[in-house]
Amino acid sequence: MKETSVRTLTAMVIIPIIFVCIKFLPSVLFSLLLYLIFSIVVYEFIKLCKPKTYSLLLIFIFGLIIASHFTFNQPDLLMSIMGIVFGFGLFFLFSIRKSEELSAFIRDIGIHFLTVFYIYIPLYFIFKLRELGVNYLFFLIFVILIGDSGAYFIGRWVGKHSIYPVASPKKTLEGLIAAILTAAPAGWLARLIFPIEVEIWKAILTGALIALFSQLSDPIESLFKRAANQKDSGAILPGHGGFLDRLDSYIFCSPLLYYLILFFWNA
Repeated sequence: MKETSVRTLTAMVIIPIIFVCIKFLPSVLFSLLLYLIFSIVVYEFIKLCKPKTYSLLLIFIFGLIIASHFTFNQPDLLMSIMGIVFGFGLFFLFSIRKSEELSAFIRDIGIHFLTVFYIYIPLYFIFKLRELGVNYLFFLIFVILIGDSGAYFIGRWVGKHSIYPVASPKKTLEGLIAAILTAAPAGWLARLIFPIEVEIWKAILTGALIALFSQLSDPIESLFKRAANQKDSGAILPGHGGFLDRLDSYIFCSPLLYYLILFFWNA
């Protein structure tokens, strides 16, 4: 009960702040805020993975390059990605000085790549959604919130068939179905609360797809925590864990909604 109260209080403080930032911050300041939050996510991710050789400064610099592409619509993102790959290669080439350090090389360089391709790039589609219109981002937040709530409460009530026994033992098939069934009408409701020009059936189907991807994204992040023997990625948000714990669903769902809007909604 105490944990639920703490979670509720934290949410009551954070939700108005999120709303104001999304609604009113200029694009550059909003992007800077996202970059700072995502860099905290990266820090939490590095703490979970525990690489033997790493450079947070280099990761943050490359994250800033990714942020600049999304913020200022700079072309040649692939060129920057190749530069990032080259930069990480050079870092390890000059950082590894002993042959015994080679045993961790593949794992450590993979962790560095993941910070860019698993965190910075997917999560920056949050910025792209806001650029399309703030209501698109509110749509995503609302649907994820409803779908996750449906999965949590109904899953606890009737859930019996675990689908991710290692990553998330408490996540059940019943909870997954509940997420889809609650997020689908949430897509229709979000269309009304945050006026968006999209056909009703597309909003409903999008809600269901977001729930499905959310329920996949969360347990994948949980694998990192299980491997590190940690319950949460951090403790910066009382009752909610770290920023990675709160943003894990958006890693898959932000790019999903962005491309659905462009190619399925034809917005």
